Amino acid sequence: MRTRIRYFRRLRRLTQAELARRVGTTAATISRLETSDMTVSTDWLEKLASALGLRAAELVGQPQTSHIPCVGQIGRDGLFDRSLAAGDETLTLEAPARDPVALRIHADVGAYCAGDVLIADRLPPEHAARALGRDCIVEIDGEASGFGRFVSSADGSFLLVPPDPGAQARFLPTPDWIAPVVMLIRHL
Repeated sequence: MRTRIRYFRRLRRLTQAELARRVGTTAATISRLETSDMTVSTDWLEKLASALGLRAAELVGQPQTSHIPCVGQIGRDGLFDRSLAAGDETLTLEAPARDPVALRIHADVGAYCAGDVLIADRLPPEHAARALGRDCIVEIDGEASGFGRFVSSADGSFLLVPPDPGAQARFLPTPDWIAPVVMLIRHL
């Protein structure tokens, strides 16, 4: 049976050894499960799904096509603009995320180009540690309040570093949600 174990492991930026530790097995076993060299039982699917933060059904079958709400645009200095042109409210595509949201890049910012679309995986605040060191959309008090590299400070508070060189980093209270970028769509 073909599975999507490798796809989701890579999406979560885990090595085979890291996933193996979470599941309580070896990297060699994870490799065999990913390549269908070993039968994937329902017990394995449940363990792997739990370790990857998924439902077991997501590890088998075809990718789902999603209608993803577009929550706004990013301008210079990582400033968020909730206004969208008519027809830009949703994107339809396969999303490598459990709770996907999308952003359109309005102006060149850091490594991102005007016209890029970012797909991010919205996480509750208790899972903010999963987003550390990644480019993220952060929402505080009901409005998206920024975009940038999400880092932790020495005192345990969070810092958002915009992607533009020299832009001012901001300390953040606990976010309502945080969404690390999992996919970049760039039209060439």
